[in-house]
Amino acid sequence: MSLLLESAATRAMAETALQRTKKKALSFATVVKHRAMIRAYKSDPIPEEKIQRLLTYAMHAPSAGNLQPWEFILVKNPETRAKLAKAAFDQTSITSAPVIIATCADIQRAGSKYGARGSFYSLVDTAFASLLILLGAVEQGLGACFVGSYNPEEVVKLFALPDHVRPVGLITIGYPAESPRKPGTPKLPLSRLVHAEKW
Repeated sequence: MSLLLESAATRAMAETALQRTKKKALSFATVVKHRAMIRAYKSDPIPEEKIQRLLTYAMHAPSAGNLQPWEFILVKNPETRAKLAKAAFDQTSITSAPVIIATCADIQRAGSKYGARGSFYSLVDTAFASLLILLGAVEQGLGACFVGSYNPEEVVKLFALPDHVRPVGLITIGYPAESPRKPGTPKLPLSRLVHAEKW
């Protein structure tokens, strides 16, 4: 009888913990609404489990033929971040963020099946993975910014990338040290962007 009571108590505790987790979880709409480019970060280290969760989210991105062309390079070393910042035209967010996730596309992986078109698919698929990292950062209480302005030759050299791998984005990750900036350009109205059946 005591074992049954203990078992029931254990289940009740587990259910309560699950309910608390669900209450704390952000809805998808909230994540999308609060997604913003953060460019200033606190120096606090990022727990490894949060980084791994972001990478796990990225791996769930769709890809042509499910070939998953993405590759990820984690950068934490201050010297490497300083070199990346220089390659990215001295963007300070790269030096202040404690973690950089560089997303890269293996164009050979999709090219083996789709030929020349595979290069395009690889870049699009890696962009999908990058977006999931950005959304995941919001869910994890982190700030992130997709840096796409950089000298690709310098980044390739710094990471020693093989010829069939191309850099896509440098994603800065960290706890925000600023509030999201209001975009200089307002969002276009949906009515202007949606077309019925044809342009």
